[in-house]
Amino acid sequence: RELLDPELYARNKSRRFDAFYGKSWGLFHYLYFSAERNGQLGQYLRLIAAGTGQAEAAVAAFGDLDALDKELDRYLTQRRMKVYVLPPEMLSAAEVTVRRLSDGEAEIMPLRIRSQRGVSREEARELLPDVREIAAEFPQDAGVLAALAEAEYDAGNVDEAIAAADAAIAIDPTRKNAYVQKGFALFARAAEADDENAPAAYQEAMQPFSALNRLENDHPLPLIYYYRSFAQRGVEPNETAMHALDRAAQLAPFDHGLAINAALMHGQSGNIAMAQHYLGPVAANPHGGGAAREAQLLLDQLEDAEEGKPWRRRPVLDLTDIVNAVAAKAAELEQDEDPGEGADPAG
Repeated sequence: RELLDPELYARNKSRRFDAFYGKSWGLFHYLYFSAERNGQLGQYLRLIAAGTGQAEAAVAAFGDLDALDKELDRYLTQRRMKVYVLPPEMLSAAEVTVRRLSDGEAEIMPLRIRSQRGVSREEARELLPDVREIAAEFPQDAGVLAALAEAEYDAGNVDEAIAAADAAIAIDPTRKNAYVQKGFALFARAAEADDENAPAAYQEAMQPFSALNRLENDHPLPLIYYYRSFAQRGVEPNETAMHALDRAAQLAPFDHGLAINAALMHGQSGNIAMAQHYLGPVAANPHGGGAAREAQLLLDQLEDAEEGKPWRRRPVLDLTDIVNAVAAKAAELEQDEDPGEGADPAG
């Protein structure tokens, strides 16, 4: 039950030894190979994708969970288990090439890792002097200059980011991250443009993303930013832009924010079923955090929406984080106020 009910697991996980990860794999293995339960795993996944809660979907697909638990325990004590062999001819792979890093790329790699992992504006500004120092040492290294463009953009230096990206592209026109960072910077600049100049600013901002799309047709970012070139200036996206956002969400299913944006786009167009299709897996993610809560709120709002009629989200204040923070602070204060052994209670 705890494997299939996130709330039950959350209530009990700190009370004893936790074998969640291993037993989850055991359950998957059993359901995959069990002849008696053939098709149940697929049914469970379809229910989850449709937005059914995990515990409810588990009962609907597997029936008595106590019986399943006993079967799983017996399965895991077997001396032998089935395996599925994937011979090489069943797998196809693109050509893989490996090259040695240049001296500059090797030196800047630790800083590049920190940038790409994600930094706040303040952290980026602390990192920037070190990146600039290496860039000054290797001014003709496209990889170093692309990393410099990212560091400049993260620090809020739009003009410097564009200059570094242009320098990288002039040396090596295949440097994808240089196009990405230039596109980010130009979009930031376009967001500040007035209504009269916005169309031209966004058209310019799309140029590096269009070049990136020519280098890698299935890169999600050009597709996302083509849609944003309409949405960010309050213009109704055309059909091509909507298809682009759809395609991006298909290419990057791990991006929950992108799935929510695709759902909102479809909801506003009256495609209610598609909106629910995107939101279901996000809402059912037990580790989804705020994105899962937002997706569930939107699914609740979509319950009464009519297919074919444009739908708009209603503003909802999610107090979950605030309530949790207040509860933690209250517990902390209560602990501080404990007089302790030997103290004067009246004091």
